[in-house]
Amino acid sequence: MRSHFKYISLYLFSFLLLRSTLAAQAGADHLPTQFEDYARNYPQEKLFVHTDKSVYVAGEIIWFKVYVTDASSHIPIDLSKVAYIEILDNSHTPLLQAKIALQQGSGNGSFLLPASVNSGNLLLRAYTRWMRNSPVDFYFEKPITVINTLRNFSSPAPTPVIKYDIQFFPEGGNLVNGIESNVAFKIADQFGKGIDCGGTLLKLNNDTVLNFKTSHLGIGKFNFTPKAGESYKALVNVRKDTSVMVNLPAAYEKGFVMRVEDGGDQLTVTVSTDNQSNDQTVYLLCHTRQHIKLAEERALTGHKAVFTINKKTPGEGITVFTLFNQFKQPVCERLYFKRPEAQELDIKPDHENYSKRNKVTLDIATNKEEVSDLSLSVYHTDSLQAPDKTDILSYLWLSADLQGYIESPGYYFNPGTEQDHAADNLMLTHGWRRFKWDDILSNKKPFFEFTPEYEGHLIAGKIINKQSGMPAKNITAYLSAPAKKYQFTAAASNPEGQVLFNTKDFTGTEQIIVQTNSKLDSNYRVDIFSPYAEKFSETLLPALAIPPSIQNQLLYQSINSQVQTTYLNDSLNRFYFPFADTSHFFGPPEKVYYLDDYTRFTTMEEVLREYVMEVSPRKQNRKFHLYMLQNPHEFFTSDPLVLVDGVPFFDMDSIIAMDPLKINKIEVLSKKYYYGPLISDGIVSYSTYKGDLDGVRLDPNAVVMEYEGLQLQREFYSPVYETPAQKNSRVPDFRNLLYWAPDIKINRQNKTAVSFYTSDLEGKYFILVQGISASGKIFSKTAGFDVKK
Repeated sequence: MRSHFKYISLYLFSFLLLRSTLAAQAGADHLPTQFEDYARNYPQEKLFVHTDKSVYVAGEIIWFKVYVTDASSHIPIDLSKVAYIEILDNSHTPLLQAKIALQQGSGNGSFLLPASVNSGNLLLRAYTRWMRNSPVDFYFEKPITVINTLRNFSSPAPTPVIKYDIQFFPEGGNLVNGIESNVAFKIADQFGKGIDCGGTLLKLNNDTVLNFKTSHLGIGKFNFTPKAGESYKALVNVRKDTSVMVNLPAAYEKGFVMRVEDGGDQLTVTVSTDNQSNDQTVYLLCHTRQHIKLAEERALTGHKAVFTINKKTPGEGITVFTLFNQFKQPVCERLYFKRPEAQELDIKPDHENYSKRNKVTLDIATNKEEVSDLSLSVYHTDSLQAPDKTDILSYLWLSADLQGYIESPGYYFNPGTEQDHAADNLMLTHGWRRFKWDDILSNKKPFFEFTPEYEGHLIAGKIINKQSGMPAKNITAYLSAPAKKYQFTAAASNPEGQVLFNTKDFTGTEQIIVQTNSKLDSNYRVDIFSPYAEKFSETLLPALAIPPSIQNQLLYQSINSQVQTTYLNDSLNRFYFPFADTSHFFGPPEKVYYLDDYTRFTTMEEVLREYVMEVSPRKQNRKFHLYMLQNPHEFFTSDPLVLVDGVPFFDMDSIIAMDPLKINKIEVLSKKYYYGPLISDGIVSYSTYKGDLDGVRLDPNAVVMEYEGLQLQREFYSPVYETPAQKNSRVPDFRNLLYWAPDIKINRQNKTAVSFYTSDLEGKYFILVQGISASGKIFSKTAGFDVKK
């Protein structure tokens, strides 16, 4: 059975970095220090996406806000500068993809759903490049529903064949003969939905041991003591007419059992073993999101050791109790959940009821006198669109730390005895199933295939030898995106032939040109990789079933969407163009020649000889070369880096052959320049009038392709009805999303206000505000109001 706790694999992977194995350590005190050293040196990210709602019709826009935090503290982290957002169908085919710019762990974007999209339940997933080093279960996932009334959406979905997922989890990870254990179980369908039912634990001869039943969402537990020589199975009555037989995990002859019990103000961790020797010691390590909370050692007395822990010791959220034997080998594991303290966030509409096209003012305040980053969505709710239950609070504190689908995570944040028991059972079903001793105890160093995008989007590729088909190492490649403000970067291949091109402020869809120096490396080609992850989780979504009772409502919403597109198309397709540094990668040039300021010559050779004094064109062996003036008395001895709209040219004959009437300016840097693997004897940069090369012929070995950079931010359109003329306008307004604000900043005064106007659509409206403070406090709050005639 697979492990269900996501972060534990990374926590234990940290031991691979230790200079020697745990068994060789001189004492248990080394473990916490080395554990926390790894956490500091190799930070992990958590990512959450707030979407404006969860149900859409074709033609609508999906708006979203991305939050990226340090996994150990929930403080916004400025490690990655790009987030990758995808909309996938059940076959993992991406329908929409985008790269979102991040600043200080925050970014936002949008998807316009095309008219060609099919109806269905889809999966929105998000991750950073750094997160690709972890299992795909670390990625953020959220189901959304898309309906296209212009296609055949009225057909009822076929009833799926239910596939039952039944698993049993001994507390601590092990069953040991003769030692009493708690055994948790989880019974769900293939979509992760819990099935409330019961069953019977049987011996192999079908003698009944005990009966059990689920307590919440298909999860429950029972207590029993396995006996030597016996094997056990469970008959689970998943339906009145359906039973499933499942074998219980086999019990070990020898081993350890760990049990955690809640005793009011204290937690008691009891360790039991069948070992006949009492001179053994065991070591308990308790850590919350990679922060050590407790590290204690106990001697076994009467085959038992007991640790008593103040309940204030574990941190908020999920805490991991890991038990080590006397050889410092991990032998048991148990998760514990501590409900986090609620953070106050108030939303107050100025009225409870509004008429059509009326102004709404929301006062938003927090209880923290610090900067907070929030996002706000206000949308119409009905039988089609229910309030969105995916919230940042339950995700970061719970779902992000557990593998797979967590059903109704918000339930576990409600105070109450039933919720406490349900949360503890949830922890029992998300622990280790088996340990990989060799991985933990071996002296391996971690390998990170994907480096974080510290500065901007990284474009990855591989250099291949055309003749042998093998990767080529130590070859320099060049990537350009020609434009008035062009992109240029260079990278050298590693032993596997891989190259990484670091771009900055690369937005929109551009043509990129990738090449090697054909004068030196004409036998190579450069392949560019997709930046999107090609591994997928096991998440399955049920087929879309649309009740006949809401089909008229769907048609009405689709018509409203088409009306909005017809009347407001220009307003819905406005984009913010981010501020970008207009200087080139080499900084300010030493000299700029605007050719229109000089007498125009008909050949580039004349231009260079007559007034670009820093460059001397010369012929050697019937080939032109350009030599840059190094000082008043000396020229460099090799060609400079020559660019046309950011594209490097290595054959100076092609530069001399250019039509100078198509060149707007020439920029010169007459000194040796170092740029990554590139060392050049000066730089000469030509710019055409439009930044489009204007017919200049490229090297035939160059790879030319369309490439999508960072997504431009779409402007959210919100109409204003201040004057009688605006309010009485005959332009229809059937917006079901009244307002979307992805970047609400609350300053140290801890309050702000936003305003917008209602539409012509009557009914109930749902308000959702969520976000994070600078210190990692998590906020999520809902409210609502009505719109009436």
